[in-house]
Amino acid sequence: MNRTKIEYLDFTWNPIVGCSGVGCSVRDVCWARRQAKRQKNRCSSCYLFTPHIHRERLLQPLKRNKPSWIGVCFSGDFFDSEVKPEWRQAVLKVIEAAYWHHFLCLTKQIQRVEETERFPANFWLGVSINRKDELWRLEALKKLRSKLAVWGAAVSFEPLMEDLGSVDLHEVDWVIIGAQTNPKIQPKREWVENIVRQAEALNIPVFLKNNLGYQKQERQFIPRG
Repeated sequence: MNRTKIEYLDFTWNPIVGCSGVGCSVRDVCWARRQAKRQKNRCSSCYLFTPHIHRERLLQPLKRNKPSWIGVCFSGDFFDSEVKPEWRQAVLKVIEAAYWHHFLCLTKQIQRVEETERFPANFWLGVSINRKDELWRLEALKKLRSKLAVWGAAVSFEPLMEDLGSVDLHEVDWVIIGAQTNPKIQPKREWVENIVRQAEALNIPVFLKNNLGYQKQERQFIPRG
């Protein structure tokens, strides 16, 4: 695992790396793709960002005794069509064994999550949304939330690329908002405020990343329960 500069996590854990880019609004400026290219001399699959598993990383969370927030496969998409089901099951088995940690998984391919899927109690399932035409992912997450044993449901609006208007955040436990980096593009303050107001009305905690030009510090919340 790697310590991370992502403020709401303690570590990122990438036993599965890569994605096909399906449904990604920021594929051409994806930081994970750029980071993976640094592995050219170590792993050709990482360099190409082809979904693959690093089995040597699987047991890493079990070696960390202090309870931590861990981002799962932030260098890819856990539910990508090219990720084999047995890879996911191997990862979920470790998550269940490492019960003292919280694990957060964000996906842009929520449509590939099976309604019969079962997740460990310490697994948080979330979706990434950049534009209004991607809000269907939030609706899909909420439908799954009512059917699956998911401890927490999160939505990440990072990078927030336009005004999302009315967003139904019922059944959501945590909202994250951020800007685009490299190249840096800031969302308008009113776009951020719009989401914050709607989350506050439902008493949903909001985390505003420090890459935003606008901050509202009292909402910098990370679930710890």
